[in-house]
Amino acid sequence: MESAKLRRWTFRAFAAQVAVSLLLHWPPMPGLLCGQARWAWGLATLALAVAAAYIHSLYPERHDEPGDFPRLLTGGPYRYVRHPFYTCFIGMSFTVALWACSVPGLAFAAAMLPLWNLLAAREEEELLRHWGDEYRRFMESRGRFLPRLRGPRRGR
Repeated sequence: MESAKLRRWTFRAFAAQVAVSLLLHWPPMPGLLCGQARWAWGLATLALAVAAAYIHSLYPERHDEPGDFPRLLTGGPYRYVRHPFYTCFIGMSFTVALWACSVPGLAFAAAMLPLWNLLAAREEEELLRHWGDEYRRFMESRGRFLPRLRGPRRGR
């Protein structure tokens, strides 16, 4: 499956996860996680949505394939991770579920992690074919979804 098709399915699954989070609220979640901290989950969701909108603004109008980009994005949020846009959506999956106090939503968000990882891996294959060694060096210097705590990987 090409990455553009997988990306569409992944974002449909994200929308379904948000719907599950907003509609299913059983079993009840503990008070501190759900009650007192609920405003923080809402603010975190908003911040992640703003960050995702900013990242998306860096893309050209058409951006289904690596060749649609005039250059490899390595600045801004890409200084820290290879897939900051997906990092935002993964974070929103969890923060929406926590804001909605939805155990099924949290389970759905966790179950989607392999799908996000598969999507990123498929895109990276395409990026390597298109950008070659430039993308390989980029991959070695940044984590996929989270910043690296140490320097580049060695011995690969």
